[in-house]
Amino acid sequence: MKWTNKGHELDQYAKKLTAGLQNRNKSYIFGAGKLGKTLLPLFKNCNREVVFIDNDTEKQARTIEGIEVVSLEHYLQNRDGFIVIAASIQNIPVIEEQLEENKLQRRIDFWLYQEFVDYFFPIISTYYYDKAFVPLAQICLTERCSLKCKKCAHGCYAVDNQNAKDLTLKQVYKSADSFFSKIDFVQEFVLIGGEPLLYKQLSEAIQYIGQQYRNQMGVFSITTNGTIVPDDKVLKMCKQYNVLFRISNYSGSISKLKLAYDRLTAKLQEYSIQYKLGMPESQWTDYGFEYVNRNASEEELIQVFDSCRTPCREIRENRYYFCVMARSVSENLGFHIGQNDYLDLDALQGEWYKKELLEFNFGYSEKGYLDMCGHCHGAERTDYPIPAAEQVKVL
Repeated sequence: MKWTNKGHELDQYAKKLTAGLQNRNKSYIFGAGKLGKTLLPLFKNCNREVVFIDNDTEKQARTIEGIEVVSLEHYLQNRDGFIVIAASIQNIPVIEEQLEENKLQRRIDFWLYQEFVDYFFPIISTYYYDKAFVPLAQICLTERCSLKCKKCAHGCYAVDNQNAKDLTLKQVYKSADSFFSKIDFVQEFVLIGGEPLLYKQLSEAIQYIGQQYRNQMGVFSITTNGTIVPDDKVLKMCKQYNVLFRISNYSGSISKLKLAYDRLTAKLQEYSIQYKLGMPESQWTDYGFEYVNRNASEEELIQVFDSCRTPCREIRENRYYFCVMARSVSENLGFHIGQNDYLDLDALQGEWYKKELLEFNFGYSEKGYLDMCGHCHGAERTDYPIPAAEQVKVL
């Protein structure tokens, strides 16, 4: 989307969303489990009172993390807040039906977890609480990787591990400083690669970011392919700053990785570090970076961009990229386009800068698209299935 009224694109929509908040001073999380707990830092950051709703009568008899757990019937007596459904996929339809039977409307009285985090909360945080919030942001420490996947979405298979330059620590610190100088809270802040565990100064990066900004994040995480066990120095920093390991699971394509995952998870358990090992991936989608060349008009490129809406933001010093893949692929595969397709965080200032930042996260920009959109399948990538983690050469 092209900016036509920068700093005011969402004013009317935001007015509707925030109109009744003064009479709905509580936030109800339907689902007093792990997913529901991830919302607590968001509400704490805005000083909103939180109550859990759960159908489990045993949970209703106690508090969870000091927060009251009530029945839906209890909520219906007051209706003094909006509801966010934080439940498993199989339970969402059941809860939705339960709410609708009681004349509650989706996106007015209740929201599903992801749409709440991605759309509703960023708007009310900015317009009602004057706090800049983003769901996800990443720093790509290195383009080097321990695997060479043929269709890597970052193009890392083309990177020469011997000669590639990682971010310096100074650049990492600058990236975090620029980001958190403008963002009040991020739901998840991620260190990625390539393979981030190849980054030689990882412990220092974790320590600096954790020490300076841990209270501005809900989740601090590292995304890894699981092939490397971090050293004790890294593990100690991860434990100290409560870093979550997200481990991609390519064991369906590379069977020997099962042993690597066992070694890594055993070490994480030894240090009491949280981790999530993904389900085995058998299929990816092909972005088409190597062969797509749309030669499209500006209008067509805007349509490609608007239909995609990737959540993958990246900070690189003062540069805030809407799509980390567009930036990394352009560099790693030698396109060298889109160098200016970013928001300059250090240049954001004035009365409306938080609204400009919100609009950028929602897909507004000067051009309305990224140069790399001309070399990407975008949302149509799901029509191009490929084997997951197929290697350039056999490991």
